[in-house]
Amino acid sequence: MKINLTDNMNLQSRFQSVKIQNETNNFKQLLQQAKESNDTEKLKSACQQFESVFINILMKNMRDTVTEGGLIKKSYAREMFEGMLDQEISKEVAKGRGIGLAKLMYEQLSKTIETNNEEK
Repeated sequence: MKINLTDNMNLQSRFQSVKIQNETNNFKQLLQQAKESNDTEKLKSACQQFESVFINILMKNMRDTVTEGGLIKKSYAREMFEGMLDQEISKEVAKGRGIGLAKLMYEQLSKTIETNNEEK
């Protein structure tokens, strides 16, 4: 059975889309739980997770702009490795100072939690 490289790339793109959709749904669930329980730690975690997903998308799109060539030829295994590497790097970046998106989101969304607490 011969496997077409184009089919593998399309499969990887679909896999990435599903993965991003799942991470977005997880963010929505965490955000809802944080609002319902008025838990600022859950909110902070949700914001960091969103920043991680955003950074991962940025890294994937930056990697797509790099021309082919170099020491290692483009393959499905390399694409998988780079995708997993980008995901882990984005998680670690978001855990630290990140790019500031999680902090801004937390500041904005924590106001809604504070408003909910004041109304009760």
